[in-house]
Amino acid sequence: MLPLIGSSRTGTIRRSICADIGPEFLLLYRNDLLLAEQKVAMIVSIVLRTTVGYGTMLASRPLADEQKAEAKKLGAAAQAAAAGGKYGDAMRSYAQGTALMMGQEWTPAVEFTAGLKATADHAVVAPGSTVKVTLGAMFAATRPVAEKVAVTLTLRRPNEMAGPPVAAAMIVDAAKLPMVIEAKIPGDAAGDYLVDARLSLGEKSLPGRTIAVHVEDLTNLVAALRKRNPEDPTAAYALALYERADRGEMSPFRIDFKKEFARANELLDARAAGKDPFAGKAGDFKKAYRSGVDATLQPYRLFVPAEYDGSKAAGLVVALHGMGGDENSIFDQYAAGRMKAEAEKRGLFVVCPKGRGPASMYRGDAETDVLDVLAQVRKDYKIDSKKVYLMGHSMGAFGTWSIAMKYPEMFAALGPISGGGNPAGMEKIKAIPQYIVHGDNDKTVPVEQSRMMVEAAKKLGTPHVYVEVPKGSHVDIAVPNFAPMLDFFVKQ
Repeated sequence: MLPLIGSSRTGTIRRSICADIGPEFLLLYRNDLLLAEQKVAMIVSIVLRTTVGYGTMLASRPLADEQKAEAKKLGAAAQAAAAGGKYGDAMRSYAQGTALMMGQEWTPAVEFTAGLKATADHAVVAPGSTVKVTLGAMFAATRPVAEKVAVTLTLRRPNEMAGPPVAAAMIVDAAKLPMVIEAKIPGDAAGDYLVDARLSLGEKSLPGRTIAVHVEDLTNLVAALRKRNPEDPTAAYALALYERADRGEMSPFRIDFKKEFARANELLDARAAGKDPFAGKAGDFKKAYRSGVDATLQPYRLFVPAEYDGSKAAGLVVALHGMGGDENSIFDQYAAGRMKAEAEKRGLFVVCPKGRGPASMYRGDAETDVLDVLAQVRKDYKIDSKKVYLMGHSMGAFGTWSIAMKYPEMFAALGPISGGGNPAGMEKIKAIPQYIVHGDNDKTVPVEQSRMMVEAAKKLGTPHVYVEVPKGSHVDIAVPNFAPMLDFFVKQ
C-alpha cells in the first residue's frame, strides 16, 4: 500500500482524496506542492516511489517470520511519518527496513550513508567541463559515526561496472554537509554516463549514489534555438526538455537533443511559412501545450492512424503510464510500440499525457493535464466524442478509475491494468463498460485491488470483462492484453 502523504493542513483535502482512491490505497497529493513547494514535491515523489518499491520487496523476498514482522512494523512507521509530513523520518524507516530485508546490520555508518543523496549542478555537460556534485542528507543520522566514511567520484558507461576516478577521495563529515565535490569530465567523453559517488568505510565498500549525465556540447544549438524565441509550444518544449534534463528533473538518457532541436527548428520554419507542420500527417508525434494552470509547457505523445484523413470522426484511446514513467513509456517501453501497432489495425488515435510528475497518481494538476491533453487532441483532430476510451497501467490504472469517476460522461469504456480504486465510486461509472486486467502474482499492487473493483461492478450490473492472469506479475500481463482490450473498446 501507499502512504498517506501530506500534512495536517486540512482535513477536507484528506477526506476528499481518500473518498476518491479508497481506504486500501491512500495518498494525499497536495496540488500546491508542484507550484510553490517544488522541492517538497520532489521529496514526496521519492517517498511515494520508495513506498512502492518497499512493498514489492516485502512481498517478494523470502523472509523469516520475525524479519517480515519487523519489516512491516518499519513500513508502518514510515507511512505514519509520511502522513505527518516527516519525510526524512519516513525515508529512514524505509532504509532501515530495506537493510533488514537485505540481511544488513543497521550500524551507525549504514544509517548515515543510507541518508546521503547526491545531486549535480548540471546533468547535460560539454566534454572537458567540470560538474559540481553536492552530497547532502535526506535525513539526519540518529547516532554518531565513529568511523571515517570516504567518497570517491568515478565516471562509467551505463553498461560498465566501474570507471576511472574524476575527483580525489574525500572524507564525508556529517557536521559539514552538504559538501560540494568538483568532478572533471574527460575531454574525449561523449554520450551517456553515470557519475558514481562511491562510499567506503576503510576497506569496506558501502552502497553509493549514482547521477546520470549526458556529455555533449550543445551550447551553440541551445543558443540558436533560444534566439528564435519559439512561441509554438511543441518547438519551445525542446528547450524545456533540455533544461529539465540539465536540472536533473528527468534522466538525460535516451534523449537525442540534436534531433529534438532540429525538429523544433523545422516546426518553426513551417509556422513561419504559414503552414501547419502536422496537417495531413499520420504516425507518432511528440507534442506539447502550455498549461493554463501554471503556464508551464507540458508534453504528450500522440499516434495518428494512417487511415485518418479528417473526413470522419475517429476513436481515441487516452493511455496513462505507470509510476516512474512519462508520456513516452507506453509507446517506447511496452514491446517497443505494440500499442501503436494495435491501434493502427483498428484505426484508433492514442494519446499519452505526461501527467506532470512520475508519481503524481493523476491527482490535482496531473488530472488537469489529462483533461487538457484530451481537449487539445479533440481541438486539432476530428474525434468521435462517443468513442473516447481511457486506460492505464499500474498508477495509470488508478488514474483511469479515479478520473472516470469524476468525469463519467467523457468516456465510452475503461481499461485499468494492474491497478485499483475506490469500490464505492463504482456507482458513478456503473454504466461504463470496463476491461479489467490483473495478475494473481502481482507483488506491487495486490490482485485484491482489482478483485474489489470487479466485485463492486458485478453487484451494480456494470458491463465488464475481468482477466485475472494465473501467475501473472505486475508487468508481464499488460502487453498481451492490449489487443483484446482495444477490441473491447471498439465494440462499445
